[in-house]
Amino acid sequence: MAKKTNLPVPEYEDVDFAPGVSFARKAIWWWLPMLYLLVSDTFYLRTYDSAQVKITLLQMGGIGLLGMWVSLLVLEGRKAFRREDFIFLAPFFAYLLYVIISFLSAPYKGPSVDDFVRYILYMSVTLIIIREFTSEAIDRLTKILLVTAYIAILYGVVQFLDTRFFPPKDMGPGLDPFIWRWAFGPRVFSTYGNPNFFGNFLVLILPIIVTQYLKRRSIILLPLIFMDLLCLYATQTKGAWLGFGISSFIFAVFYGYFFLRDRLKISRTAFLGLASILPVIAVAVVLHLGNPSSYSFRVNTWLSTWEMIETHPLVGVGVGSFKVIYPSFRRPKVFHIEGKHNTETDHAEDEHIEQWMDNGLIGFGIYLWIIFFVTIVGLRGLSSLTENLKGARPPPVAYDLLGYLTALLGMLAHNFTDVSMRFVSSGVYLGLLPGVIINLARGHALWELHYKEETQPARTEPGKNAGQDGIFTWAMWLARAAGVVGVLYAGYLVVSEFDGIQGPLRNYVASGEILQWYISWALMLVCVIYAAGAFCGTMLKGVSAAVPVVVLLTLFPMYYFWGWFKGDVYHNMAIFFSKQGKWEDAISYYHKVNKLNQYFIMPYYFTGNVFNDRFNMEKSYRPEWGDKANEPRDDYDRAMASYEDVRKMAPNYVQMHHQVGTLYMKMHDHMMRQGKQKEAQEFLDRALARFNLYENLDPVYPVNYYRKAQIYIMRQDMKSAEREYIHNLEGWKCFVKGHNHGTAEAYTTLANVQYALGKYREAVANYNLALEKDPGYEQARKNLPIAASRVTGALQAPVKN
Repeated sequence: MAKKTNLPVPEYEDVDFAPGVSFARKAIWWWLPMLYLLVSDTFYLRTYDSAQVKITLLQMGGIGLLGMWVSLLVLEGRKAFRREDFIFLAPFFAYLLYVIISFLSAPYKGPSVDDFVRYILYMSVTLIIIREFTSEAIDRLTKILLVTAYIAILYGVVQFLDTRFFPPKDMGPGLDPFIWRWAFGPRVFSTYGNPNFFGNFLVLILPIIVTQYLKRRSIILLPLIFMDLLCLYATQTKGAWLGFGISSFIFAVFYGYFFLRDRLKISRTAFLGLASILPVIAVAVVLHLGNPSSYSFRVNTWLSTWEMIETHPLVGVGVGSFKVIYPSFRRPKVFHIEGKHNTETDHAEDEHIEQWMDNGLIGFGIYLWIIFFVTIVGLRGLSSLTENLKGARPPPVAYDLLGYLTALLGMLAHNFTDVSMRFVSSGVYLGLLPGVIINLARGHALWELHYKEETQPARTEPGKNAGQDGIFTWAMWLARAAGVVGVLYAGYLVVSEFDGIQGPLRNYVASGEILQWYISWALMLVCVIYAAGAFCGTMLKGVSAAVPVVVLLTLFPMYYFWGWFKGDVYHNMAIFFSKQGKWEDAISYYHKVNKLNQYFIMPYYFTGNVFNDRFNMEKSYRPEWGDKANEPRDDYDRAMASYEDVRKMAPNYVQMHHQVGTLYMKMHDHMMRQGKQKEAQEFLDRALARFNLYENLDPVYPVNYYRKAQIYIMRQDMKSAEREYIHNLEGWKCFVKGHNHGTAEAYTTLANVQYALGKYREAVANYNLALEKDPGYEQARKNLPIAASRVTGALQAPVKN
């Protein structure tokens, strides 16, 4: 690869660009950095997921950015790309193409849409930065990232002080004005809503801050460095500490080799030894302070992920498929570690093996190609910028390149044990960092090289004769008018619907809620006005009827994903009504959620559970509950329809099979009350089949065994009931030597069945074991004397007090 030459960057103010090109490019120069600031620093507490606003900003803002870029390429025409451009763009285009193939091959495409869109946008950001960003634009981007860091880190410091010097949330007010204060106890999470994600940001942004200080010698960056380290400590995130140690080592090695090689007074071995101190300390601290269950959880998840990889090692399971496929591979030990059975694991706790699982060896190879390609280009750029300095200060761009390269490698290292890159707040940097590194190493945006040797680019000309010119002009102005109307109408819809979501200010009482109301409105109006101005300006300045068409096509997916945001707000409201027992309101809002986001699995599941719990068997027609075609339904019909909607997208979702089994048992009771014994027995068969299916997914859930035993007891099959209770006690599918699920309830239920079978000695023994677990367990206390009295030739066992 040829070395970069340090030529002065040419000025292009005098170049006669095609109309609209300059405006569109400048709009992109501002759009992208501000999008990253908003994704990093915003949160919204009226949604179910406080980070949903970040996802929506990426979806709407990223698609809008992509639409702007396509419009720019249309305006530039043949000057958009040259064949030699693809030398630097090949790995990113290859990954983009393979993500599309991976999505098309995914077994359940609905749940994969979110990840698919994200990776398309991440790679688009990389391509946009490489092609469009000049050195001035990169410098602006860096300054905005520093502002981004200041906002997030300052709020992190506020949380640090709040959790150390103010009472907890339920004991009094504190320094943090927002309702989620103390959400993770003393752990700091800032605008990221999660300490792990905030820790990842701190790790990747720190080398950028440090190199900007070395470059600018700006005193204002020193407090930011100190606060970054303080917040990193306060996240209590072991993976981030490990990432910090590795990132520090990488930074020290690169800085020593490229910036100090002419002045280094010690041997390279001694320097590497000194540089290794921080990562060694980080590893020691993590091992000393770490939670063993956290390590066990990760190891078990990695082993399951490897088994998933083995099913499709070459082509992968499909992008975004982990959360749907994983329940079939989850190890029973994970349920014990979490202490819950109704949770889902969305990711593999290691970004790199999840890339392999998603995209197979082919896609993973392209992913590694990107990493090695970017790293090699970055290192060669650093070498070129710092060679033959002879004691002179390196050029400013060398510091930029060092910071961004270290940030990328540090983030990648951190995500060997973390999932941060799978979430928008951290994942967006997978697109930004490689693009900036390639751009800085080359020294120019691709478009600059296209114009470098030309004084006048070819304009986009209308038709040559007057007739053609007139038709073209009319078509262009009609397209412009349609585009402007579409943009303004879309903006009006978003603002008016947001007004409905926000509600009037008088509804807000707490100071943090009032503050968020004002901030939310300010940011919403700024975003809508800027996007409308950028789109309309590009359409009106550009001489192309195709650009308004591109803009109009862009508006549709933007507005569609705005619906996802509204759906998340409605989901939060539905859960609120569910907790209050207002079933009708809850069901109506769950239905609204899935009308806006048909791929959101949880509302279908919760809707099924609501109908399951209520179990009103009076048939009625209620469209707001999902009834269609004037066909009356009862709650059994509605619950089964909701569970089937879940099953179509995620066949083993959470406890869906167990819930369906419970529903079938209720139908058994309903049929028995109606005297339909045959139909009732059929429902018991169905229930048993579903409980068996759930047992394969979660063999350590006691209630599942109890319900199976209950069915056998109904059928007077006490031997099978005893078997189920014993299986529950032994945790028989855990394959953990000596493992036991014994509780007072477990021993008592087993003893009851053994008493019915005439196994009085075994019953007495298990009643005693129950009382050892809980001396006050009433049923065991009552039944023990009865069972003991039936033991021939044995003394009655004393009741424990």
